[in-house]
Amino acid sequence: MAEDEIGKMVVIMNHDDATSVMAALVMGAAIASSGEQVLMFVQPGAAKVLVKGELEKFQGLKGQPDPIHLYDSILVLDGRFILCELGLPILDIKQEDLREGVEVMMASSFMFECEGAKLSFSY
Repeated sequence: MAEDEIGKMVVIMNHDDATSVMAALVMGAAIASSGEQVLMFVQPGAAKVLVKGELEKFQGLKGQPDPIHLYDSILVLDGRFILCELGLPILDIKQEDLREGVEVMMASSFMFECEGAKLSFSY
């Protein structure tokens, strides 16, 4: 895919249960591997998933891929993990507690980032 043909898609993670987290990560990795840019927007309801050590709790789920591998793959393929800034004070999370590669952004700013996205998925 030529550079000027690269599009973007959005995956919104609303919940921190295993089903929602794994579905969002699998879809995000699939989008990233297709050559599209994926923007993973994490709402406060799923914010703790981006804290160091939290994705590790989803490792070894029967029939599921490794969430750390999915996370890393998304970043390597130029995907972005963007945490809604409200997730920090609501859950008493400090920026230094977040996994490497997480951006923190206001929802209104994210709306500009996702302008022109082809599709969006919400989990």
